[in-house]
Amino acid sequence: MIRLIIISLFLLPISAIAQSADDYVQNGNARGNAKDYAGAIADFTKAIQKDSTKAKVYFYRANAYSNMKNDSAAIKDFTRSIQLDPSNANVDAYFYRANAYNNTRQYAAAIEGFNKAISINPRNADMYHYRANAKANSGDYKGAVADFTKAIEITPKDPSLYEYRGVAKANLGDDKGAIADYNLAAALDPDNADLIFYRANSKGNIGDYSGAIADYTRSLALNPKNAQAVFYRANAMSNMANYTGAVEGFKQTIALDADMPHVYEYLANALSNLKNDSAAISYFDNLIKQHPDKAELYLYNGIIKNNLNEKNGAIADFDKAIELKPKFSEALQKRAEAKYSIKVYDGALDDVNAAIDADAKNGDAFVTRARVLLIKRDTASAVRDLDEAIKLNPKNDFAYSVLGDLKAGQKNYTAALVNYDKAVELNKAVTENYLKRAKAHLALNNKAAVLADLKQIVELNTNDANLYVRVGEAMMDGGFYKDALTLADAQLKKHPENPMFYVRRGAAKEKLNDIAGAMADYDKALAMDSTLNDAYHNRGSAKFALKRYEEALADLNKAVKLQDKDYEAFFIRAQVKQALKDYQGAVDDFNTSLFINLDNTKVYAYRGVARSLLGDAVRAEIDLAVALSIEPRNDSFYRMRGDVRKNLKNYTGAMSDYDKAIAIDGQNMQAYLNRGLLKVQMNNVPAACADFNVAAKAGLKDAIDAVAKYCK
Repeated sequence: MIRLIIISLFLLPISAIAQSADDYVQNGNARGNAKDYAGAIADFTKAIQKDSTKAKVYFYRANAYSNMKNDSAAIKDFTRSIQLDPSNANVDAYFYRANAYNNTRQYAAAIEGFNKAISINPRNADMYHYRANAKANSGDYKGAVADFTKAIEITPKDPSLYEYRGVAKANLGDDKGAIADYNLAAALDPDNADLIFYRANSKGNIGDYSGAIADYTRSLALNPKNAQAVFYRANAMSNMANYTGAVEGFKQTIALDADMPHVYEYLANALSNLKNDSAAISYFDNLIKQHPDKAELYLYNGIIKNNLNEKNGAIADFDKAIELKPKFSEALQKRAEAKYSIKVYDGALDDVNAAIDADAKNGDAFVTRARVLLIKRDTASAVRDLDEAIKLNPKNDFAYSVLGDLKAGQKNYTAALVNYDKAVELNKAVTENYLKRAKAHLALNNKAAVLADLKQIVELNTNDANLYVRVGEAMMDGGFYKDALTLADAQLKKHPENPMFYVRRGAAKEKLNDIAGAMADYDKALAMDSTLNDAYHNRGSAKFALKRYEEALADLNKAVKLQDKDYEAFFIRAQVKQALKDYQGAVDDFNTSLFINLDNTKVYAYRGVARSLLGDAVRAEIDLAVALSIEPRNDSFYRMRGDVRKNLKNYTGAMSDYDKAIAIDGQNMQAYLNRGLLKVQMNNVPAACADFNVAAKAGLKDAIDAVAKYCK
């Protein structure tokens, strides 16, 4: 803030009748000290009329203009003062003019002025502080942090410097660094409501919702009328699945500021998440009765119904909102989303085009249109729309997430990761982005990164049981069986009524060779829900591992009857049929699995093995070639092609493939075993025993049996 300069002057005799320039200066300062800035300006102007050569008088008048928020006039007077006295003694003119430039958003000129002032007086903390403000206002947050740091070196006990450096760090995305600064500031100024509010925001940004809620509550105790604090606290509660608290908070926000952006939308989402359909809908129904011509209320009622999967009711409400307000871009976009979810893609495209026509700055509409265009395989146009959404709002995390989905769909997982990284950076609270990123990492075999993302979801501590089921599946896909088991155990303590956690725990136990424990969990799940296809599917898999093929087949038949899109159940049933020597039946099931999910690369490899057992050499080789073209570093596929070639008596090719599998992964014990068996066929028993012993030491049962049979 610009401060008025108070000057001590000698008083002139009262008897003086004609006032001099100095008299007017003295009077101007007196009026300025009394906050009569208009009177001060009038006196300084008269002084200038009598003598226009005094730099200080222009400086005083400029200061008075600044206190009246007339920064343009202040800049002119500061400039004239500097022209009359450009010396270092007039440093305050450079400093205050720079601040006036900052107030008028002339940031480059402001920074140049602060640079000059600092070159004259490099030990003035305020100058670094104000230059930091100018840099922050121009988007140079890194430069702002550096200036605040310099100011702190000069005055380390000023809490505002830590506070504003924290704000600059938060704008750089360094919320942990920001929190550290806010903590230092709070130690010096514990009752600063704004400071505690800023710290709450940063805690929310890193997913520390409990800490954020505590800080918002503390900030509100100091400033109960901060509607934003009430709103953000409610949002943090919603992120913790405390929807009851969130609903109350959003209602309090409306009472404080009914025009708070998105408050009705967030309230609608929280109400729908309460799973109390009647309460959620009745709230907006009552508002609609009070304000039947308010289109926004129909919009939010539609959002609630859409979240509750009442698509027709949602669309009817969106229809009414649009009837009342035909160019209502948000309602058109939400109706498009609802139509997209029920696969009415042409209608969705018409609506989202209308939404963009109504408001070309509706970034969410561009994202929705991109999703529709992807369904229609117009990838180029979808990319253009996503780019436009990001241009309109560089912090649109959903746009980056969809762009990541697009790249993942193209199997460009490296590019997908770039976009998922950005989505997570922009919004650390969206668990879906961590899950998507984990799957992209898995496709690139970045196992450590996969586990880190999945654990981050767990740390966010949502109460969404279905999400944890999916996290458990992803852990299984990544081979993190112990972590999946730990997660399932923890979730069963929270949700003992959810049979899917027994299924997930059973799957983890099965992979950890606790087949009996797995079977018990699958049985428990089926006792709770006899229509659970996942339980039949997994129990069939466990029975397959126990070589109880007929029982496995019975369970898998039930699984695919309950869910005819379960490509994994068809995949396992194919393997069971292969074990029962029904090779054509196996190929048929592999075909079905691929028809349902063309991206399931491993099916090509397994089908190739089944075809080799039918003597279909050409197709068998083609299947393995396809699998390896998609995943050229997959050791299991080389091992399987070795099996195919061995079945087709191409022993040289088979040996080369087993060697390649082991070169990629020296822990592929099945490859050692199969290479050993091939060496037996080639009458090289000593070399075979070397392979059998490696696999046997790792605990592979069939290898132990081979040692006993061939290596006496």
